[in-house]
Amino acid sequence: MELSKLTSKGQITIPKKIRQALQVEEGDRVAFIEEDGFVIMAKADLQQLHDLQDILSDEKFKSLIQKANHHL
Repeated sequence: MELSKLTSKGQITIPKKIRQALQVEEGDRVAFIEEDGFVIMAKADLQQLHDLQDILSDEKFKSLIQKANHHL
């Protein structure tokens, strides 16, 4: 788990480990997708977003989100 602090202007610093995992650099765009109270962040390029759409529509993923919600 990585943590970041929200500034008064609504900005956060994405931890280095997460930036590396997403392969994002200065100037890249990121997408935030909300799904049942969880937020997923992804690099905003067409292939990444297409892959993410497939994951979000997968029944196993939806089941995992529901289980996580019950444990909060």
